[in-house]
Amino acid sequence: MSEHPEPVVIGAYQSEFEANIVSNMLRNEGVPCEVSGGMLGGMRAEAPGFVEVLVPAEFAERARALIEKHEDRSEPAGDDGAD
Repeated sequence: MSEHPEPVVIGAYQSEFEANIVSNMLRNEGVPCEVSGGMLGGMRAEAPGFVEVLVPAEFAERARALIEKHEDRSEPAGDDGAD
């Protein structure tokens, strides 16, 4: 078994900008991460690329929880679609 397990993809985004927002938030929370695929993100409509955010496996659960918490705060309040 490897001493350094493969990193885990915890998010895939259409642009490097979006992925960098997430990776900066994670780093500010003490989660090491990398952004991969920045040059390919959104390149072609027929074969869109995604920019991935990767973390060490031992940080995956914490990273997902932080992203979920961040996304919950980002949604407009009171916009539930019900009229």
